[in-house]
Amino acid sequence: MTKAVHSTKGDKYVTATLNPKERSNRLMVDDATNDDNSVVALSQQKMDELELFDGDTVLLKGKKRCETICIVLADDTCPNDHIRMNRVVQNNLRVCSSDIVSIEVCQDIKRGKRIYVLPIDDSVQGIAGNLLEVYLKPYFVGAYRPIKTGDVFVARATMRTVEFKVIETDPSPYCIVAPDTVIHCEGDPIKREEEEASLSAIDYDDVGGLENVKQEIQEVLQYSVEHPEKILKFGMTPTRAVLFYGPPGCGKTLLVKAIANEYQMNFIRMSGPELLTMWFSESEANVRDIFGKARQVAPCVLFLDDLDSIAKSRNGSFADGGAADRVINQILTEIDGMSAKKNVFIIGATNRPDIIDSAFLRPGRFDHLIYIPLPDEKSRLDILKITLRKSPVAKDVDMQHLSTITNGFSGADLTEICHRACKLAIRELIEKEINEGKEQQRNGQTATDSNEPEDLVPEIRRDHFEEALKFARRSVSDNDIRKYEMFTQTLQQSRDFGTQFHFSDQQTLQGTDRSGGYRENCDDDDLYN
Repeated sequence: MTKAVHSTKGDKYVTATLNPKERSNRLMVDDATNDDNSVVALSQQKMDELELFDGDTVLLKGKKRCETICIVLADDTCPNDHIRMNRVVQNNLRVCSSDIVSIEVCQDIKRGKRIYVLPIDDSVQGIAGNLLEVYLKPYFVGAYRPIKTGDVFVARATMRTVEFKVIETDPSPYCIVAPDTVIHCEGDPIKREEEEASLSAIDYDDVGGLENVKQEIQEVLQYSVEHPEKILKFGMTPTRAVLFYGPPGCGKTLLVKAIANEYQMNFIRMSGPELLTMWFSESEANVRDIFGKARQVAPCVLFLDDLDSIAKSRNGSFADGGAADRVINQILTEIDGMSAKKNVFIIGATNRPDIIDSAFLRPGRFDHLIYIPLPDEKSRLDILKITLRKSPVAKDVDMQHLSTITNGFSGADLTEICHRACKLAIRELIEKEINEGKEQQRNGQTATDSNEPEDLVPEIRRDHFEEALKFARRSVSDNDIRKYEMFTQTLQQSRDFGTQFHFSDQQTLQGTDRSGGYRENCDDDDLYN
């Protein structure tokens, strides 16, 4: 059975195929008839199919790699390929009605020793009572609710509703809150703005185009994060550093942030120029501190932006023997001393790959280079739609035509066109409101005389985009593009050695140690335990 799921992202439509045999655990979200934060409902037929029983604890997976833990109950009014959950559970999974989630039994969940939760600030305004006694204990006592770190839940008492966020659980990342579980809620409330920011975090859907790059980085990172045992089986260590290179304004920084959120990893940005100081040894100390912080908050994406500003080749005119050299050596030492077990993924970004010191590109360091090119026509269309998805755009604005005529424009250039068109619409709206106010004053009218104020500029029109395009310019020249293509071609040619090589059928491995002599204890190669 195939169901079409309407996406809220622009004009896209997502088609989810629900095959009972191949994807029986992938279900379509329905709004719950009850309002319990800890319960989801399935049909009895689906429960039997998945070998679930009333009261089982299940792991649910939604968008942006978000997961939550709930208790499953049977509901014969629920369609067979659907799952019912309330809005709180939907928010924790970053999904809404008609989205697709997966479900599986959670067999290893244990009783919690202790949990730490904090309220959302605007939900506790005016509340003077003890949150633990009034809200948390009645919510948890005797309910044996499962919770997961990062989730938000709602507790009600005395005609008020308070939102809490799970900061930490022991054991981590989820547990059952039993009668003997210690509940801590000391600390300042979480600001609503911070929680909203985490809900709207950048993900792959916010990055227009770059599908091949997304696939490549998914293989590199997903294999390292989700299948480390398979990599170790063949005597390898997981890739821990890649280098993005390409023209400016093509989404390198945006893509790195999306990667961190997609894989639920912390994000630390380190800019090259920010590291250099005039004081001896202070630059190296900055590097040590940042790498140390990345280890502490692992899993983490450590982003080294503008790498060319500090990692220039030390041969010839770029060598200075000063602070930059010391920073280079310290970064290389930190990368070499980073254990794969620490789950820190390093991504460098540069607009000048040709001047990067070769020491950074050796095996075990930034040995995986990924080209971030200018967007093609399809990618430009995606970027325009993503940039304008929250803006009211007139239906006669031909996005396809815009993407066609902007050949050679970077993502930043396209974003500038959209922003300028928005500003022109805003300017027109303000001017019309001012003129209308003056007209009303001349006629002796007031703003309250009309029941429904007229929307003077309801949409961004074609003429706004036409005016914006008069100021549009390409930030990357054809000559720059040729340089990047030549570098990529040279890099590819250097990797073509041995493409025609084949072992001889007569060749034997007699006397050869098939283990390679390297199967010593390599459990932890971190120099900074």
